[in-house]
Amino acid sequence: MLRSFAVAAATLVASVGVAQPSRAQAASPFPEEMLTSTVQQMSDSLASYIAGASCAEVASLVKLIPTDGGSSPPDPSSIIGSVMLTVKNSPNLQSTIATRVGPPLINKMLECNMVPVELLMQASTAPRSGR
Repeated sequence: MLRSFAVAAATLVASVGVAQPSRAQAASPFPEEMLTSTVQQMSDSLASYIAGASCAEVASLVKLIPTDGGSSPPDPSSIIGSVMLTVKNSPNLQSTIATRVGPPLINKMLECNMVPVELLMQASTAPRSGR
């Protein structure tokens, strides 16, 4: 059960920062309040899991996130597919995930040395665009 939750949660988190092709937002079959509540609950559960997880468990969770774009999206006619499509098209739901899951994820990544010092150094010396 935890594995299936972790896969769903990883998919939910992955959808937040992934550029998606522009598409018309289909009306969700779920009321907005229900979607918001569901995303909040999943985000809070994932944040709690990450905060209490070992470094190995977080590394395993991160490995579940597809990086090559090769994984097929969930079926939009399924419940999870419909929710995922709605999240991908809703800045408010994306913000909910980012603000609830982001801090514990970053804290755990720093605690577990998952952010290479070289990357931090490179980011601190890279020229800033748009400023």
